[in-house]
Amino acid sequence: MKNLVYLSTASKLMHENQLMDILHNARQHNSAVGISGVLLYSEGTFIQVLEGQDKVIDALYLRISADNRHKNVIKLIEGPIEEKSFSQWVMGFSVVDHEVTKGLVGYLQSTDKLPVNNPNSEAVATIKTFIESNKLNINY
Repeated sequence: MKNLVYLSTASKLMHENQLMDILHNARQHNSAVGISGVLLYSEGTFIQVLEGQDKVIDALYLRISADNRHKNVIKLIEGPIEEKSFSQWVMGFSVVDHEVTKGLVGYLQSTDKLPVNNPNSEAVATIKTFIESNKLNINY
């Protein structure tokens, strides 16, 4: 099992409905193949953590890298893990307008409440930094 964290730039700024479509598709796919993680978007920048079986993560990353909705995909972290940090999240996400999503199950206001198994992992630290520096509200 491994995790992979990447950063990318949206090809064009995305609307909330486009992001929700990505989330819906990611949750369906990830649930079927045992992937957990989180996808964050802020002002044209994506950061995503993927956790799962090596071959499944590798195949998904190849598919993600070829997706024309973003460019400049940079792998930040890749390596073996003993346990998933985001096992409770088929795909966590962040959206711009928290009023639209505050009624969803799992709405969080701060990184102190992230439901993670391994709060000291490199992937979690990277995500927390991105959340805090972009002042995001997180949903899962």
